Order: sequence, then C-alpha cells, then structure tokens
Amino acid sequence: MGRYIIRSVKYLLFITILYVGLVWLMSVTAYTQSVDVWMLLEAQLRSEQGVWLVVAMLALAIFYPRFGFMTRTIEGLNIEDRVRIDNAMRAYDFEYVATEGDVLIYRSRGVVKRLTYLYEDRVEVRAVDGGVEVKGIRRAVARIAFQLSAYVENSRFEDK
Repeated sequence: MGRYIIRSVKYLLFITILYVGLVWLMSVTAYTQSVDVWMLLEAQLRSEQGVWLVVAMLALAIFYPRFGFMTRTIEGLNIEDRVRIDNAMRAYDFEYVATEGDVLIYRSRGVVKRLTYLYEDRVEVRAVDGGVEVKGIRRAVARIAFQLSAYVENSRFEDK
C-alpha cells in the first residue's frame, strides 16, 4: 500500500509540473508581455474547467498505479535461460542489478530514461510454473514480454 501511495504522489507531481510547464509556455508565447504565469494559472484554476482539471489530475494520479503497472507471464521460458532474458532486457535499455531470492532485478540504464519512468523502472523476473513472470511498469513489461515471447517462439525452430 505504501508503494501505491508513493507512485500516486510521484505521478501527481509529474502531471502538475507538466501542466505548469504548458501554462508557462502559453504565457511566453502570448502576444502581450503583461501575462504572468501565476496570473494565467490562477485564472484557469478559478474557473469551472479548472476545478474539473484538478479533479481529473487527482483521479489520474490515484488510479495510475493500478493501470500503469502490470505482470505478464511468458510460458515456455526458464529462469535459467539468463542469456535470452538479459538480451531482451538489453534490447530495451535495462541492465541486471541484483538477485533477491529467486527474483532477478533489472533497472533502466540511463538517467533520462529513468526520469521518464519517474524512477519506477524496476522490472522483476521470477520463475513460475511453466515459465517466467515479468513485473513492472506497463510500457516496459509489455515490450520485454513481447521480446521474450519472440525468443520462445524462435527457440522452437532452433531445436529442429
């Protein structure tokens, strides 16, 4: 539960910074120089649309950890097949960090990429019955799972 709250707060801060940045950009490109960022923000947030914007931002932040993270199971791949797992991770700029029990931990390589993931770039790979389970941020897990599934599919032809 604590992790859920931290992720929600991070996402709320990200959305707020993005919104303030867009309002700043609007004030910089305005025809009149008398427009201040804070005046624009105040004017927008005092309107009915501004209230709905704040409600939408809060709702997105509250539900982001629910739909922003996922677990995917890849059948037919063993956890001992580290070469394929590491290759799939490297293909999407993730590097091996540690092993916690029977879980392989990977993190994004670059600072910029980690920042785009809001430092929620931890991807876990663990053994399950008949395959492996990949758990982490949705966009990374979807790509990695697709790559691992392709490796499993191609390995069927390697044996022949």
